[in-house]
Amino acid sequence: MLSQKTKYALRAVLYLSIESDPKIGLKGGKDVSEALKMPTAYTGKILQDLARVNVITSLKGPGGGFYVSEENTKEPLLNIVEAMGDLPFFSLCGLGLSQCSDDQPCPIHNIFKGCRDELLKWFQNKTIADLGDDLIKRELYLVV
Repeated sequence: MLSQKTKYALRAVLYLSIESDPKIGLKGGKDVSEALKMPTAYTGKILQDLARVNVITSLKGPGGGFYVSEENTKEPLLNIVEAMGDLPFFSLCGLGLSQCSDDQPCPIHNIFKGCRDELLKWFQNKTIADLGDDLIKRELYLVV
């Protein structure tokens, strides 16, 4: 399972992808946390971490904040997972066993590994723009 931090990061990036516009105004961490009902300080830290690795863009100073640039929209969702430190999820045992492998499989190894590998491919191939476009078309929602 992806961590709560990664889930918050995914939600925040998708929110920024449809709600932020550097020409109109940027979103601060408090704006994002209120809109998505996430803890304010935690959201701010997540946004700073994402900006540090160029998944989102930030501007400092009065009127500053966070937004998703055209370049950011090309980022695969896996970069968000990686920035939050959850890449190991895609290689861990579904039952949390340390010795689980193809040679020594746990009872759910084969099915879990297949699902996990498909999810990894999805995160590698889907971009911020892909999901942002789906949100705008109202095919997907960020309902809390």
